[in-house]
Amino acid sequence: MCSALLGVLTACGSPAKATGSDATTGADTNSDGQIGDAAGDATGGDSDVGPPSLLTARSLQFTDDLTAAWGSDSDDVWLVGKGGRVLHWNGQTLSPRNAGTSKDLFGVWGKSRTEAYIVGDGVLLRWDGTAWTSEAPDGLGVLRGVHVPADGSTVVACGDGGVVLRRDGAGKWQPEQTSSKLNLQAIWAVDASQVWAVAEQGRALRLSGGAWNETDMPGAASRTLRAVVGTSDGRLFACGDAGYLAATDDTATWQETLANDGDTPRDLHGLWARSSTDAWAIGSAGALMHYVGKKWQLDSIAGTYMKTASFSGLFGGTDSNGQPFGFGVGIAGAGVQFSAGQPDSSDPMLVDDRWLDFRAETVADLKSIQGDSDGSLITCGTGGVVLKAKDAQAPFYDLAAPVTGADVFDCALRNGEAWLVGPSGVILHSDAAGSGWTWDKPTNAKVLSGIARLGGDLLVVGDGGLALHKVADGPWQAETTGVQFKLRSVAGATDVAYAVGELGTVLRRDASGAWTKETTGNLGQFARVTAWGDGEAAAVTEDGTLLVRGAGASGKWQQLSQTPGQLLYGIARRTDGLLVAVGYAGTLVTGQPSGPFTNHPKNVANLLSGIACGGTGCVVVGQKGGIFQLAEAIP
Repeated sequence: MCSALLGVLTACGSPAKATGSDATTGADTNSDGQIGDAAGDATGGDSDVGPPSLLTARSLQFTDDLTAAWGSDSDDVWLVGKGGRVLHWNGQTLSPRNAGTSKDLFGVWGKSRTEAYIVGDGVLLRWDGTAWTSEAPDGLGVLRGVHVPADGSTVVACGDGGVVLRRDGAGKWQPEQTSSKLNLQAIWAVDASQVWAVAEQGRALRLSGGAWNETDMPGAASRTLRAVVGTSDGRLFACGDAGYLAATDDTATWQETLANDGDTPRDLHGLWARSSTDAWAIGSAGALMHYVGKKWQLDSIAGTYMKTASFSGLFGGTDSNGQPFGFGVGIAGAGVQFSAGQPDSSDPMLVDDRWLDFRAETVADLKSIQGDSDGSLITCGTGGVVLKAKDAQAPFYDLAAPVTGADVFDCALRNGEAWLVGPSGVILHSDAAGSGWTWDKPTNAKVLSGIARLGGDLLVVGDGGLALHKVADGPWQAETTGVQFKLRSVAGATDVAYAVGELGTVLRRDASGAWTKETTGNLGQFARVTAWGDGEAAAVTEDGTLLVRGAGASGKWQQLSQTPGQLLYGIARRTDGLLVAVGYAGTLVTGQPSGPFTNHPKNVANLLSGIACGGTGCVVVGQKGGIFQLAEAIP
């Protein structure tokens, strides 16, 4: 019922080139200070961008096929992929690192923040905490897996043609005598003397008692096995094509374990075993399996954009605070991140663990962004896209709002709850956890264009001068605005609010709930308003005008900036009082409320539609999934 009614309510780059500074300093930026490559699709099509840019692209930067992940901690994670792509996650930002190769990379594992290894097509690299350097022996073929056991006693790698290499104490890689011709896909060392590698043809290679031997995996037939992992208590798990899953039993004997994934099980490419009774497997077309207790069960990725993505690698671990963390990576830059849940009080085996979209990949046009009192942010746009971040520095993830097809015009957060408005007159909201979506329909199918917090209350505005007020969890109440024009934006500060709209409409709502029209001298199309302090406010129009209102009930509106031809669509106030307006072709207009204002044109080739600021900075959103970080220092 909810989904049916809401049906009407409704980031890329090439492999980083070698740069000496990046290879030697380990900084999470390129030489030009940008995070990642040029913003690509996130910036639109115009390449005429004048330096220096005050905006750094945060989304749609990397659409390479990613193959593997590993991290020493939740703020030190490496992702690798095709074309020499190496990315580093520092807990807040995903950044490219120069590894000095453009060849395909297939595996990554490490020992600490200062020791990690990458393998690939003729590639064997070592990270020393500062740079990636090659340790590839002459004539090296394709390596597909690398592993360091928990005790750090050895480093092993495997690849095509039955190749297994071991790193000796002098840092040289020595071949093991396997007598195998199998193409080995992944390797796991329990310790220096016990090692497993899985391969094609349903077979595996085992090192035990000082000798390597091939063995058939039970029930694998001719399928290719893709991953093998172990737990601290010695249990092993393996997965492969056509939904193959196996694990060792109490006698260390492999047994096939079944999972119901329909008549045509999807291929499984990655594994993470948290314990002998808790494991995850991930694979093609959004395949996600969870091993709970003694059996595998089908699970699903939360959100929208990664729900059906194809994944190639999975890694999970425990951070320095003892909390689990995990990352899955895949085709076209796909990424998911593990979010640990809480056990069900009635059944401790039932835990609300979730895999959430990582990197907020979307090509939707983002129409609005707003913040909550705790610094968290929400952005929304075309096709029902709704993304949330815990603060201005954190990644956005998909809230999976049950909106299909059409647009979300505006969105707001109130005490963690997400609130959405759009063209059907429906108001949709979630609980603080981002789930349990419900809807209200307090209007007669009017277009709703703006929503904002007013203390603990909510205000909504829309077509025909519509204004709605909601106190806490009470019903929506219509208020008389005295105008019939379309209202496009609303903002509140303490107990005062402002709404703006077409044909120069500007309204003020006082503490009693009465709306009055205010004179600005501008008859343009107002796009956005923001408010703060003692009734102070600022607004922008689509003709490039920025207006500021003084404090108090008798405050006056003044036109303080105009940028003809550079339309403005969003405005926000930083914690230092600086007003920042955004608009067409990456335009920024900045200044203190008293002026003067500076025009910074063409910061990025994107139509910027919204900006929100908090204690950790400002985030700007725009067309084609553009999400940008505003520089702290504004000239």
